[in-house]
Amino acid sequence: MFYQLCLINPIQAGVFSWLGGLLTDKTLAALGAILMIYIGILVKKYLLPLLAVQHNREVAEYILVIADDVTDYFRLKFPSAHWSVWLDRAVDRIIEITGVGRETADRVARAAVARKNDAVSQSKANQIAAPTNP
Repeated sequence: MFYQLCLINPIQAGVFSWLGGLLTDKTLAALGAILMIYIGILVKKYLLPLLAVQHNREVAEYILVIADDVTDYFRLKFPSAHWSVWLDRAVDRIIEITGVGRETADRVARAAVARKNDAVSQSKANQIAAPTNP
């Protein structure tokens, strides 16, 4: 038993002194730089896409508000016309204001018209269902 302890202790001491020799100031500085590069890669890979999603969501809400305003304007300008008559003009106006593509502007304009039609049909259904007071 004593013989084994005598053999292990010098080996362990040699390993630790070798590690101590490796861990100098320059080595620690290099490891810190490598660690910072690795953290930067992880941030770019995982954190930036989350921030981009938030930005895209804000831009989409902005475009929806503009589409609502534009479709309301054309609905008031052409009250007797069906929405399909002035939808192309509304799409062109949304593209002019926001700079999005034609397909995106078309989808946003159609969604705004659909929301308005749903709101109108809901209010009519509520008026029919509500009893009238004499």
